[in-house]
Amino acid sequence: MKFKPPEMRKARIEIVPMIDTIFFLLVFFMIAWLTMVKMNGLGLKLPRENHSVGRAPHSIALSVSAAGGFYLDARRTASTEWAPGLRAKLIAHPGSVVVVNVAPTQKTQTLVSLLDAVNGVIIDAHVPAQVLIATTSAAPGTKGGTP
Repeated sequence: MKFKPPEMRKARIEIVPMIDTIFFLLVFFMIAWLTMVKMNGLGLKLPRENHSVGRAPHSIALSVSAAGGFYLDARRTASTEWAPGLRAKLIAHPGSVVVVNVAPTQKTQTLVSLLDAVNGVIIDAHVPAQVLIATTSAAPGTKGGTP
């Protein structure tokens, strides 16, 4: 008696269960990763508004020109005289806003050093004040500020 050989069927690889397994592993590792990462952040203390509505705070402008000259409220001052002048203005107007404007041609370190010095003056004056950085708008097609 002759037996017929079994019919050879082409093997099929089912991809749907493999995709389900991969997504399950992906979700598992994402959830496991989120529990392993320790979320650290800096504490942030937002300023409270102390000014009455509609009243703008007094502003004090401190500028450094392209040539390196210091200006306190548009008056030229020596590089050693702006700090006492700023301190006197801060004491006269507590809660002022100090606007720091450095020419675009100056180095970034000049701005950082000036901000550090302004912070020291504010701390020495023992008055609340805010510091803002002002920049000039760039002209179209140029780098930095207006020429």
